[in-house]
Amino acid sequence: RPGSGLTASTRALYSSLATATSRTPADLARAVAAWRQGGAEGLAVLEEPWDPPAGRFDRARPLLLAADLPAFRPRRNHLTHPHGHVQLRLGRDGLWYAYESEPGREDWWPRGTPDLDPVGALTGLGAADEV
Repeated sequence: RPGSGLTASTRALYSSLATATSRTPADLARAVAAWRQGGAEGLAVLEEPWDPPAGRFDRARPLLLAADLPAFRPRRNHLTHPHGHVQLRLGRDGLWYAYESEPGREDWWPRGTPDLDPVGALTGLGAADEV
């Protein structure tokens, strides 16, 4: 997250870089996290919602229900937990990317490792235990 564990000089450099790229420091940090999560495709998943064709996306919700997870709400290529703290995003590469946010906020941060399986993409998330 922006500012976490950064020295004053590093924060200043980060802020300058954010300005140079026409982003806020938080948006730059989120983009870096997305890149670390999945490279160019991870960044695309963060920044470019899209409407996936029927198939893989439609099969994800029953898979989540079969894993004793609640009914995730669909919107474009996103599936969001009803409590709003975990989200899965389907990339154009066919992988599921996990995101977390504070409940009730729209402050989504990339987390975990992309996976072909939507349930697998939730593995290792702290919030997945509470999902």
